[in-house]
Amino acid sequence: MEKMTSRIIALLTDFGEKDYFVAALKGVILSINQEVEIVDISHEVDSYNRVEAAFILKAAAPYFPPGTIFLAIVDPGVGSNRKIILIKGRRNFFLGPDNGILIPAAEEEGIDEVREIRAEKYFLPSSSRTFEGRDKMAPVAAWLSRGISPEELGEVAVSWEKLVFPKAYLKAFEIRGEIIHVDKFGNLVTNIEASDFLSWFKGKEDLKLIIIWRNKRKKLRYVPTYSSGVFGQLLILEGSSGFLEIALKEASAANSLRLKVGDKITIKCLK
Repeated sequence: MEKMTSRIIALLTDFGEKDYFVAALKGVILSINQEVEIVDISHEVDSYNRVEAAFILKAAAPYFPPGTIFLAIVDPGVGSNRKIILIKGRRNFFLGPDNGILIPAAEEEGIDEVREIRAEKYFLPSSSRTFEGRDKMAPVAAWLSRGISPEELGEVAVSWEKLVFPKAYLKAFEIRGEIIHVDKFGNLVTNIEASDFLSWFKGKEDLKLIIIWRNKRKKLRYVPTYSSGVFGQLLILEGSSGFLEIALKEASAANSLRLKVGDKITIKCLK
């Protein structure tokens, strides 16, 4: 199998920054390969939120150099019988629990093969079943960065868990979707693909646009950038990830509307 040349490990977790968890991952990796570069994608994924983790990984992965090893650990099933998998994509490696979080990013670049990680000689000699990210996944990522062949880590998997982003439903004058991510600025990333919205909105530019949630409603203005509109105005625009976003000019739409990941919304055009 052709070897990847880049030696970057990019981390994505829901561990936060308070505890020792992220530092322990990095310590394990650096103990095995002091030459590897570790990049933090985020450690602030909502706890156990696989959809948000998958979105962030998919949004970030295309901008890394070929050969990057993505280690993504958002793992409600830690200690269970769920597998640990390694995906060899067309450009990069994706390593983590078999719960779907790796799949959207890997599928976007193309999947060459998926392996179930079973080679215990590359794990830490720990009996812990509550921190497999440290004891199994981090050392495997580190050994992979040193050039260990994927064939040495496990057999080709015959199946793995898929994750598909929640589907947005488009009707003549409304779109039903949900929030899949809230960024640091309080912008609400939806599961509505921007291209779908623009096709739906074509010819409706002169109609009144509103958002409806929990029996509340508010006017929206479609704009090309965050700087458009006036202070405090609720905006709808195409985000950099290709999904539709709800924003509040120079303020937090999440705080103002009290919306969070998983909440349902409806975008409507009124005649």
